[in-house]
Amino acid sequence: MLSIRKILQALYYIQSKSSSEDSKYNIMYLLKLLYFSDRYHLRHFGFIASEDKYCAMKKGPVALATFNILKGNFPSSANSVEISLINESVPISEYDCQINKQGEDELFESFKESLDFSIKTFGKFDQFKLSEISHIYPEWKKHEKRLETGPKKSIVMNPVDFFDDPDPNSINNFKKLSIKEDPFKEPDKKFLKLLRKDFKNLIKNS
Repeated sequence: MLSIRKILQALYYIQSKSSSEDSKYNIMYLLKLLYFSDRYHLRHFGFIASEDKYCAMKKGPVALATFNILKGNFPSSANSVEISLINESVPISEYDCQINKQGEDELFESFKESLDFSIKTFGKFDQFKLSEISHIYPEWKKHEKRLETGPKKSIVMNPVDFFDDPDPNSINNFKKLSIKEDPFKEPDKKFLKLLRKDFKNLIKNS
């Protein structure tokens, strides 16, 4: 079950560890680093650490509940305690926010590992470069044309697609962004296939 406290702790963790003073308070920057963290966690541990649901938007994949929290739109499930926590922890402007100091009691070790990977690998890029990088991955790419030409501003994503690798031709897109190869590249395809199968069963039975 999604925990607002855990989401806020993850966002504060990103802001406190990021060396990018110009970007770390930007909402899109935070959303993209959380996405890359969740992608890593799913492909290594078999579930989405944030427990958020993802949708595709023009700027890339977005964790929906986290997006709403950062925009000041409280989740329908939020109780009075959680609303108070959000109000105290997320000073909102249109594009930026600063998360007040949080604990780490809901950040389990594998979640921290995935956040560290995301910050180390992608934290040096600004929000616009992060958006470009997210567009390379197939879970967003499959919705690109509908987002460009259709009336919808967002499309629900299937998290199973996070297990898919980018088109081999996309290596040039990585190189344009000074990335030598896909940071999510997993040499053990059998392991990835088993994780994917287990995750599909987990979704089916939930």
